[in-house]
Amino acid sequence: MKLMTKINRISAWILMVCFILFAVTGLDIQSRVLIPQESSLIHFRYLFLPAQTVFTLHSSFEIYLALKRWNWWNNAGKTIMTIYVLMNLGLIAFYVSTFF
Repeated sequence: MKLMTKINRISAWILMVCFILFAVTGLDIQSRVLIPQESSLIHFRYLFLPAQTVFTLHSSFEIYLALKRWNWWNNAGKTIMTIYVLMNLGLIAFYVSTFF
């Protein structure tokens, strides 16, 4: 559990950096202040995969903790968690098959 907590915290920090970069590159695409072509490439091509990966790690661990806290970690909670993780992995697979 200690290792998962550390992984969760690290993924939260990486996620924060990714969202800041998403905001900066998205604003640059719209306002054309810096180099919009580079910002568009970073925004759509290079930033989604790490952001979605750490989002899946972070959110699934937090949902797991919430389900445990609310005493919902039974078959229904495990099914909900499995569907959630599979949907996120499906989104990542769709992105990889589309852009790479």
